[in-house]
Amino acid sequence: MIKHALATAFVGSSILLFSISVAATGTLENPQPGGLEAGIAVISGWHCTSRNIEVRIDGVSLGLAGAGTSRGDTMSVCGRTDTGFSLLYNYNLLQGGTHRVDVYADGVLFGSSTFQVGYLGAEFLAGLSAAHTIPNFPGPRQGTRVQWEQSKQNFVVSGAQPLTSPSIVGTYTITEVWYQDSTGLFVSTWAPGTSASGTETFNADGTWSLNFSFTVNMQTSSSSGSGTYIDGGYYLQTGGSEINLLIERGDTLTFFTAGPVSATTTAAFVISAVRSQTAAAEKVEAAAAGAPAGATAGGLLHTIQTAVRSGAN
Repeated sequence: MIKHALATAFVGSSILLFSISVAATGTLENPQPGGLEAGIAVISGWHCTSRNIEVRIDGVSLGLAGAGTSRGDTMSVCGRTDTGFSLLYNYNLLQGGTHRVDVYADGVLFGSSTFQVGYLGAEFLAGLSAAHTIPNFPGPRQGTRVQWEQSKQNFVVSGAQPLTSPSIVGTYTITEVWYQDSTGLFVSTWAPGTSASGTETFNADGTWSLNFSFTVNMQTSSSSGSGTYIDGGYYLQTGGSEINLLIERGDTLTFFTAGPVSATTTAAFVISAVRSQTAAAEKVEAAAAGAPAGATAGGLLHTIQTAVRSGAN
């Protein structure tokens, strides 16, 4: 009789401890400890029993997270799958720095994380667009393309492909220029009072055209050129023998060129431009069909040098 009573008590206690353990089981998955957050994203995780998940950042309550979403991976722990929770949050409100998030189930703390926040200077950036190719990710000789999504206030992955694969066919808007020559002339669009503008177009038939303006201290000069090009993957050959090393290709086109511009002067430049998102490749080809097909004497280097030296003098 005594043995039966002890056995019953033991079993009852085990069931009670198991129930308490399951009830207290939950995990905060995002943000991760030591992780980096930015833009608009979710604070998320799972809890076996609670539908009352409160989220606090730096001790300030953000209210209740949505709960009860399907999480098949918690079946073995919770005996159920409707355990997920999440709360959408704009991390820009934190304006960067180090912060702490705590999550509570029915008033009991079950998860915490200290993390970093990236900040672009505003709570919500509007009217912007940008895209970029990250080289050698997710593997060697591969490029991952990311583009800005306003609704997420962040960059998102749009695809990956071999680094030499993205076609350069299209029209690009010039954003940055760096130039230096052997006479000592040095100019950069990063310097105050200096800017560059214009477009460069590369056509599927192997022809290119460039319209370029350069402004220094409110004095603007322009030049244009056209010719043929050979796309060598990591370089462009223009002007017959001019080699332009491609630093970046795809949504952003950046290349470096160095060589003689006269019998006594050599020059080097870096130019960066962003692909137009509004013109399809076939429209670009049609628009540039009238461009001269013959290579200009100096290729891209001479075209840039003409405007830079005129604007700097």
